[in-house]
Amino acid sequence: MSNHRFACGQHVTFTDKRFLGPNWSGAFTIVKQLPSGEGAPRYQIKSAIETYSRAAYEHQLSVASAMFK
Repeated sequence: MSNHRFACGQHVTFTDKRFLGPNWSGAFTIVKQLPSGEGAPRYQIKSAIETYSRAAYEHQLSVASAMFK
């Protein structure tokens, strides 16, 4: 049984809380569920405007708003 909250193909909002600057967020799609790291579920996510994917912890993701879908 998976402890991941989001499914592959789901649209999410990724928010990066920066230590010395403003928060950043953007629209992404879940590409793959990754093994948990540091006790938290992780995901491979991809933006339509970037040529690369990135890894994100579940606490950095939220369900995408209608404007991002």
